[in-house]
Amino acid sequence: MNTILLKVQQYLDNVSKNPAKLDKQLVQEFGEACKNALLKQFEEKRRDKFEARMSNIGRPLCQLQMEAKGIKGEGQPYSNKMRNTFGDLIEALAIFVMKSAKIELKNEQKKLKYKFNGGEIEGRQDVEIDGKIWDIKSASPYSFEKKFGEAGGFNEVVREDSFGYASQGFLYGESQDKNFGGWIVINKSTGEWTVCETPTSVEEHKTKALNIAKDNYKYLKENKPFKKCYDDVVETFRSKPTGNRVLGFVCSYCPYKLPCWGRDKLQLLPQQQSKGKNPKWVWYTSVTNPKEDTEEYSGD
Repeated sequence: MNTILLKVQQYLDNVSKNPAKLDKQLVQEFGEACKNALLKQFEEKRRDKFEARMSNIGRPLCQLQMEAKGIKGEGQPYSNKMRNTFGDLIEALAIFVMKSAKIELKNEQKKLKYKFNGGEIEGRQDVEIDGKIWDIKSASPYSFEKKFGEAGGFNEVVREDSFGYASQGFLYGESQDKNFGGWIVINKSTGEWTVCETPTSVEEHKTKALNIAKDNYKYLKENKPFKKCYDDVVETFRSKPTGNRVLGFVCSYCPYKLPCWGRDKLQLLPQQQSKGKNPKWVWYTSVTNPKEDTEEYSGD
């Protein structure tokens, strides 16, 4: 078991059985971090102009181009502000717990710069532990288990990395000639922890992640024509093709899918072959096999 995870679990297990005397300095630091999280989420003005940063440069190029051009995407639901605040508060709590568990943390929220392609990109790392850079994430129960946890792991995180987590982490490390350790992840529903480590042989993944960041940065800097990164996919229902085509996973959740694919082409419809009372809703790009109307006409 990872040393970080073991120390955290032992500490939390101990304090759940016997009250602990808290370090007043750590309590004060936690309070300041929570205050800063509220100021950041509720008071700071959003950036009016797009800025390429280590935290976003590994995302799909088409999303970055849309954002850089100021294209209006789908508005975020009101709950998004709560989710973002939860993430910041959980990160603050994670730092407090790790320090209380006697894990030595260095360079918290250190500002970083990395030069490539004739330019410079900035970022802010979460923490350094034992000479490695670690990123702290809060995750839904599904992502915690299937992506970062035992059912997933590093290869699953980087397999379809639409959030650019790998590029972000490796840029943090590369900018200061240190290794990226991986992700320290907290299940925001259950409070469980997991540590998703980078493998020992990681050069291939590292090179790929850094190249994605470099290519995206160059493409944006040179203001090249818009490039759609994904195709639509064949829809299947109960493992069989339906004859329809739909958006893939990444495009389905992208806030720029309508301006990207065209409002006249996309259709948000109930799953056409489903017989359920509440079928899931699907983004269709082509419907050649529509839902059958099985209702009988009863006359006047």
